[in-house]
Amino acid sequence: METKKVTILLESGDLDKALCAFIFANGYASLGIDVTMWFMLWGYNCLKKRRRLFSFRRAIDPAKESAYRVLETDNMLQPLIEMLNRGGAQHLPLSRLNLMGLGPALFNVMLKKKGIMGLQELIRSADELGVKFKMCQICFDAMGISVDDLIVPNVEVKGVAEYARDTMEAHINLFI
Repeated sequence: METKKVTILLESGDLDKALCAFIFANGYASLGIDVTMWFMLWGYNCLKKRRRLFSFRRAIDPAKESAYRVLETDNMLQPLIEMLNRGGAQHLPLSRLNLMGLGPALFNVMLKKKGIMGLQELIRSADELGVKFKMCQICFDAMGISVDDLIVPNVEVKGVAEYARDTMEAHINLFI
């Protein structure tokens, strides 16, 4: 019997949408379904290590990063975007009622009181259940991201052709 497959693309950096994506991923993976999560644009923020406001960028390792980035075209806007976009699963805004950061804090308290896993727990659970994490190569290159900046090990950086192949082989494709 053919293994069922699901792809989930998270394009948004909003907490509520990231929670939905990881709830679906965990649900499908717990049923033994092969789940691949793709992250594009701001979607990668939920997997990004939180940076201090004025943290220095680490030295780029050309041997490692040239596999998915064109280092010759890096520019000074990338560190600026990185400084402004500090990321982190605990610091994502809500798509509605963000209230200058108060909304996500209230939302997380509500989830905790109900015994519902928060985003960091859902990410850890998805990783433990064998969900595959893939990120868009163009987003990595444009934003100057490194896999060392991520909280999940074994993230693959792939192009749109790989995403197209994954979605064509999948039985279900979710775009969030």
